[in-house]
Amino acid sequence: MDRSKKTWEIDGYLWLHCPVCGTEVMDYDICDVCRWQNTGAFNIDGGPNKMTLAEAKEAYVKGIPII
Repeated sequence: MDRSKKTWEIDGYLWLHCPVCGTEVMDYDICDVCRWQNTGAFNIDGGPNKMTLAEAKEAYVKGIPII
């Protein structure tokens, strides 16, 4: 199973792996490592992030800040 698609629940809160950097983060929260704001278990483009998910992944690899 793709790790970025796995979710789990702790104390009633949904957690997942950040789709950009892989850090454990609560659903609909901002990742402390890469600053991507999660938009749900499927992390669709749009919403609070100015970059698409693909752009954010590329920026993270290159060390460019995620906006």
